[in-house]
Amino acid sequence: MGIFRCMGAVALLTLAGCREQKGMSDDVISQNDIYTVTADSVVQGRWVAVAKSPLEIESNYRSPRETAVESLLTFRLSVNSRDNELPVGQAHYAFVGADTTVCFGVTQAKPTAAAQPLAHNVKWTLRVDARVIFEQFEEKGFYTTPTGDVVHKEDFRGVGINGNIAPLNWSYEYPRYLEPTGEPGIYAITLTMNPEIAADDASHSWRIDAENRDFPQFASPYTLVDALYNMAIADIVRCQRPDGTYRAGVEWDGVWTRDVSYSIYLALAYLDPARAMESLKAKVKNDRIIQDTGTGGSWPVSTDRIVWIMAAWEIYKVTADKDWLRYAYDVARNSIEDDRLVALDRATGLMHGEQSYLDWRSQSYPRWMQPKDIYESMCLGTNVAFAQAFFALDAMADELGVDTDYKDQGKRIKDAINQNLWQEEKGYYSAYLYGGVMPVKSPSLDNLGQALSVIFGIADDDRAETLVERTPITTFGTPSIYPRRTEVTPYHNDAVWPFVQAYWNIAAARVGNENVLRRGLGAMYRAAALFGTHKELFVASTGDYSGTPVNSDAQLWSSTGCVAMIFRVFAGMEFKTGGIEFNPFIPSCFPASMSIKGFRYRNAVIDLEIEGAGNDIAEIEIDGRRTDDNFFPASMEGQHSIHITMKQGREYSQNATVTAIEDMPDTPVTTTRADGSDSVLNAAAGAKYATIEKGSANFTTRAIVAHGAKYESFMSCPADVTAADAVKIYQCEEFATPGTSLVEGTRSKHFVEISTTANTDISIPVVVPAAGTYYVDVRYANGSGPINTDNRCAVRMLFVNTHLQGAIVMPQRGSGEWLNTGFSNRLAVDLLGGKNVLQIMYVEPYCTNMNGEVNTALIDYVRLIKK
Repeated sequence: MGIFRCMGAVALLTLAGCREQKGMSDDVISQNDIYTVTADSVVQGRWVAVAKSPLEIESNYRSPRETAVESLLTFRLSVNSRDNELPVGQAHYAFVGADTTVCFGVTQAKPTAAAQPLAHNVKWTLRVDARVIFEQFEEKGFYTTPTGDVVHKEDFRGVGINGNIAPLNWSYEYPRYLEPTGEPGIYAITLTMNPEIAADDASHSWRIDAENRDFPQFASPYTLVDALYNMAIADIVRCQRPDGTYRAGVEWDGVWTRDVSYSIYLALAYLDPARAMESLKAKVKNDRIIQDTGTGGSWPVSTDRIVWIMAAWEIYKVTADKDWLRYAYDVARNSIEDDRLVALDRATGLMHGEQSYLDWRSQSYPRWMQPKDIYESMCLGTNVAFAQAFFALDAMADELGVDTDYKDQGKRIKDAINQNLWQEEKGYYSAYLYGGVMPVKSPSLDNLGQALSVIFGIADDDRAETLVERTPITTFGTPSIYPRRTEVTPYHNDAVWPFVQAYWNIAAARVGNENVLRRGLGAMYRAAALFGTHKELFVASTGDYSGTPVNSDAQLWSSTGCVAMIFRVFAGMEFKTGGIEFNPFIPSCFPASMSIKGFRYRNAVIDLEIEGAGNDIAEIEIDGRRTDDNFFPASMEGQHSIHITMKQGREYSQNATVTAIEDMPDTPVTTTRADGSDSVLNAAAGAKYATIEKGSANFTTRAIVAHGAKYESFMSCPADVTAADAVKIYQCEEFATPGTSLVEGTRSKHFVEISTTANTDISIPVVVPAAGTYYVDVRYANGSGPINTDNRCAVRMLFVNTHLQGAIVMPQRGSGEWLNTGFSNRLAVDLLGGKNVLQIMYVEPYCTNMNGEVNTALIDYVRLIKK
């Protein structure tokens, strides 16, 4: 009898218990209350996919794209694509069908009348009286929204609307903008509400005429698995570009650093190393890795470009190409040395920067976090990638006969991850530290980061086994982030990404957890078979591919993830500089033999056959000769055969934490009362609130967290509480040439424009009464691009008394918004009693951003806070 233990709404299930509960037959790969995946089919209620042969899957799946919609619209307005009209918990309401007029910043009571079903394609016109904005523009030159956001007249870009009925959504970066009516301050828009979506009439069946002989052939008695492998190969080919590189997916034509790098580790390094090399070369500029466009203007707000190094090393291990190694080492070294100076946090030993691949900030961070806050955060996945990058660089250096300290730096990051992000009481890692110079653990999970921590040995064996067992997984798979945020549209939130599931499955195999592995295989195989392609993602709560802003067919890393199940899991291939190590994991549902033929490795071609199930090798033969070594030497050339017989070895934990989708409590929005205490503006019934407070008599940061039944919320925006004499302001125009053409009128003289040529070295003498630690940050504007994308983040280095302290990072704050000011990241520095000199310098190459040319900000003042 398998174990069945209840933990609230969460069940810890062993595989035996699952099989006994569901009556799983021998050909069942995975089964739950919603769907069953067998050797040749997927059945999910009325939706069925059947593998007719290894070349064809017949599917009757149709996306249930529409749900019943009621006529009551909830909406909010915004200025300049920011959620800044109303405090959290307030909104406008309207019954769609009757034209509506509202005043900007003024709410109405929610109607008590019952909403009626809303027909399709209903025209609705909204008029907004925004005269209050323009009145304040004329009176003061700026408008302060009810949320406290300040919008200057020169920065005004328009009024937008977001809401809960299509075509509206709650992504404030992408509102529908209203048009001026010609009447002063009056804006309007006419929308077709609840638009009828064409029925999903396209066939999701899949078929090819023949296997692609340019790639290895896989065969087994499990027709569905064979067909999905062949589908994955076909989808990978669809991602080949004419220039010899790989696109990210059929809807993502460009070469993306993280997409191609994760895909190279999963499969491309050994399937197509030449095109993998060209893809990585396409992501190099000025002998450094390109960070793709991202939050606040890309690097160094985002720093996960270093996954390129992992991929480059994997290619070398497969090919032994020394020219490639020398090229990759130089690029990797240049990039990581920049990162060490710009992104290393001296207090924790972790690296700053956005979560790896989770680059849509509203999906995985609380709304109050600005790009500078995201830069200051320290994330699990990105730091695991950094640790592995340092280990890979050390190995590259060894191959080239170069002495480095990279291995030691990798160990320091590994130790810092385990010290700062592991949650002993939960048995898994936090997704990130956040909150500035006094950070706390996020209540959310990053399951790519967790999987990588197992695969690359960041988690020790006990922690690895525990986190695979105790991380919540759902019916449709392992969610990329967890728990769900109900106010955020599914994309990274409430989503299963097949490539993340693939890494999770590899991690489950590493710790011998067949139960978790089979559930993960079922999640991948169900989706690909029903959808007829390897989609970018699907919604975790529904299992469907619709309902997300974008979703590509033939996504590269999803396809390579499916391939990796054959080579990385079933065959257990690990590439070493001297050959291939085999550590197969064959789940008990695959007792018959499977084969890989035509696998090209250096100067050899390998035919591999694996017989039986288990997690240990009973016997291995190479070219008919039995060997005690599970290693194929790289020195072997020509045609070779390998035969592996499996057995069940060590018994590992088979527990899995299977749960329904759980929701995170809303992030508290707070205000300070007259007595100095905090009030929660969006307090929820039944929620309990706790205060987090860190600091000293001079400087304290304080926030509030909501505790729900099972999970806690993100903390509220931290409030700084400083002693009266703890803060000093140094107006920058007193120490550098003032003025800028980016701001009109006399206000321009209050700023110092910095660029790659202007004010590249600003020295500021400061006098403090006593030696000690002080915080330094900069009040600045950067209107070079939007808050959510592009590549013009401004970067400078801070020196104190000629000693380098770290980077001052000034992300973009809105296109053309040169009066929209905010603070940079905050650095802790040690000052002498008396006179000190702060220097803000543009230092190449470390300050060179991803744009290379535009590296501009306007500095208002420098702030000094006594710790």
